[in-house]
Amino acid sequence: MICKIYKYGLLPSTKKWFGDNNTNWSLLEDNDPKHTSKMCKRFKVDNGVQSLPWPSQSPDCNLIENVWALMKLKINKQTPTSMKNFMARIRKQWKNLPVDFAAKLVNSMEHRIELLIERNGD
Repeated sequence: MICKIYKYGLLPSTKKWFGDNNTNWSLLEDNDPKHTSKMCKRFKVDNGVQSLPWPSQSPDCNLIENVWALMKLKINKQTPTSMKNFMARIRKQWKNLPVDFAAKLVNSMEHRIELLIERNGD
């Protein structure tokens, strides 16, 4: 699944933004097994995708986890009545994600990286 995302999402997008030169960008992913599987590693090598190392103890660097936590908090305020209802609530929360929340997360990244460097990746 993730290799399909690389092939049909990541590569066309990076080609559009950076041209054919894969040295103008690097991929940063956490240590989720989907990203580190042999198949995905092979795909990245075969397609010239350069990955940055992800510190082993660095959940603070994964901004999407903050988004999931906020969405989970809002979605779980009521018990879903059906799968359809649950999916509708997820979509609604995603659409209503406050832009300022996302901006604050992005703007916090520099400080998070500085702390990570100070703590040698811990």
